[in-house]
Amino acid sequence: MAKNIKFLYKKHISDTAPDMEKLWDRIEGQLENKTDKDQTQIKVSRRNYRKFAAVAASLVLIIGGVSLYADIRSESDSVSKHSVETADKARLENREEKTYEQLSFSHTDTKAYEDSYIPKGDDYFTEDSVLEDTDFFADVTVLSARLDSDSAHYTLRINSLVSKTGEESKTNITIESSTPYIMQENREYFIPLRKENSTYSMAFENAPQIEISLDGDIVFQNGWKSLDDDSGILKDSQKSKNDYFYDRMRYSSKNDLQDLLAKWRTM
Repeated sequence: MAKNIKFLYKKHISDTAPDMEKLWDRIEGQLENKTDKDQTQIKVSRRNYRKFAAVAASLVLIIGGVSLYADIRSESDSVSKHSVETADKARLENREEKTYEQLSFSHTDTKAYEDSYIPKGDDYFTEDSVLEDTDFFADVTVLSARLDSDSAHYTLRINSLVSKTGEESKTNITIESSTPYIMQENREYFIPLRKENSTYSMAFENAPQIEISLDGDIVFQNGWKSLDDDSGILKDSQKSKNDYFYDRMRYSSKNDLQDLLAKWRTM
């Protein structure tokens, strides 16, 4: 009886004991699944990191680009503002009221007006009238001025002689003229000329000439409309009872002569 009970017990233990090979296979399978899962998580994490890094880099580029654009825009605006301020300052300086004595000119012994000097010509001066009669504009320096009672004989050195088609070659010319102001020796002027039979003369006797200072300022009567933009008032005293222009004089930059020449070439 006792032997039978012992046999039955051993058989029960054997029947209920786990299959160790299957158990180890099961354990190893779970370990492999866990490893694969961990590897997958690592791969996913790395992909997510790369995506995050790419997004972060893009943000850096965008932010950097915006910052660089802002810096360039700010610098550009600053340069533009400086240019505008400089131009405005030049215009304001140009508009300041000055006296003739404040401008720089070469020394001369010639008077701009003589009591006995009466200009010829009774045509009313307008810029258009002068331009219509002009064959050349000349930048000249007066080498000598011999005065008569109603005119003057000038020897002029031609600094530049401009036609409607370009510059001409010329050294010295002699003209007789009775302009409202006497052209003074050693001084520089910008004058309209006509040419007939190889002889030069003033294009419009009653036109007040344009004088050029040593600093490149131009002095002119306000009838020269093309020169009037951004010009300033030039105060001067009346030089003679026949001086009708002293209170209508202005000054501006020499560069403004280009506007006058451009208008003349279209007429």
